[in-house]
Order: sequence, then structure tokens, then C-alpha cells
Amino acid sequence: MTLIEHLLEDDLEAASTIAARIVPDVVAALDRLVPLLRAGADRAALRRYYVLVASAAQTLTALPAGSSEARVPPSVVYRLLLNDIAVLPWVAPSADGPGVLTALVDRIRGVVGALPQQCVVVQPDVDEHRLVWFLESMADLEFEQRCSSPLRRAMKTLDLSSKDVAGLMGVTRQAVDKWLLGSPPAERMAKIGAIAEISDILRQRLKDGIPPVVARRPAEAYGGRSMLEVIAHDEHEWLRHSVKETFDYARVA
Repeated sequence: MTLIEHLLEDDLEAASTIAARIVPDVVAALDRLVPLLRAGADRAALRRYYVLVASAAQTLTALPAGSSEARVPPSVVYRLLLNDIAVLPWVAPSADGPGVLTALVDRIRGVVGALPQQCVVVQPDVDEHRLVWFLESMADLEFEQRCSSPLRRAMKTLDLSSKDVAGLMGVTRQAVDKWLLGSPPAERMAKIGAIAEISDILRQRLKDGIPPVVARRPAEAYGGRSMLEVIAHDEHEWLRHSVKETFDYARVA
């Protein structure tokens, strides 16, 4: 039986070999995917990369321990590793699946065993623009993973409370709280989807902290009203199209 301690013994290469035997399917999939990510890939590939590495991290951190003394809880280690998923391909010793797994195991050894980190230097041939695009895209994806519910994502982006959402939707705050615990009724999903899409566009196009300000600021384009006021008057579909056109830089050009 493989124990978490086996990843802490010997050197990083030996530990990575052990890890590869535990998650061979993940390594094989990453072997095909990582070169595409470094060369340029679509959002679907980014999402698949995130899921693969998160799966490997969860499996490896859940390995049983031979001793429970001073053991960091596996859930804590896993959550800490999620913060490094975007960095791994760029500090991995090779641009393939085994390289990314090695960088992941290196992080595990550092968090669990306090061992010196070896995968910390960015490869010299990295395209700076591709790196920036990848990191920003991964940040968006990680945000969506943390706020998987469209309603929660919109509330986080636009700094909306349950009371604020209740005002937009024409319901009570208690109703919104129930939606957050479960899910909104089907007849409310179209409006919530429009709000979420608007908030996503603002989050992607504006600097941090600006979307809540923009959503609350009256604008001539909206008849002197704010975006939130337009939404409250059930003009969310019109607003969604307007916001998309406003930030459609290709169309403007």
C-alpha cells in the first residue's frame, strides 16, 4: 500500500515515479494536453487541465499516512495545492504530463513534509504573452470553480447582498437565501443567467473592484438609470445585449 510518506522519501524524481503509478491516466492525458496549453489552447482545454490536475492533487493528498502525528489534514493540503495549479506548467522540469506531475509532487512534498521546493524557476523559453494569457484565463476559471452557481458568481462580482438580489428579482430576501442553499426556480433562471452573463463580462473586461461601481452608476445609455435599476425593471435581456455590444472590441474596431 502506498502511503503519503512514500512521496516524501528519497528524491523528487523517485517520488514522482511513485505518483505516476497512482494516477497513470491523468499523466497520460496531461502528456497530450500540456504542450497545447503552452502553445495556445482554447478554454475547453484549460478547463480539462484544471480538472485533471485537481483530480491528481485530490488523489495524492488522500493517500493514507503511516503516522498521524503532526499530519496536515488532506483537505487542507488539497486546497493549498489548488492555488498552484496555474503555475505548475511553467515551472515544471519538462513541458509534458510527467513534468507537471513532478511539479505537483514537489508542492506536496513542500506542504506536507516541509521539504525544499525544486520546481520554482520559470523555463527560459516561455512566451511572456502566452504566460499572461494563461494565468489570467486560469484565474477566471478558478473563480468560476469557487463560485460555480451563476447567482453566487454574480453576487461576488457585483458585491450584491441577498437583499440586493431580492430587490432585483422582486422577491423576499428569505427566498434568495433559499435559492443559495438549493437552486432558484426554473422561471427565475433566465433573469439570473442574464445577470450572471453581465457580471462575467464586467469582471473580464474591467479591473478588480470596478464592476460594482459601474453596475451602480447612472448612465445616459440607460436613461439616467444604473445597470441594477435596469435589471430591477425586468429589462435584463436588453441590458445583456447592450453590455455585450459595448465590450465587443472586434465589433467596435
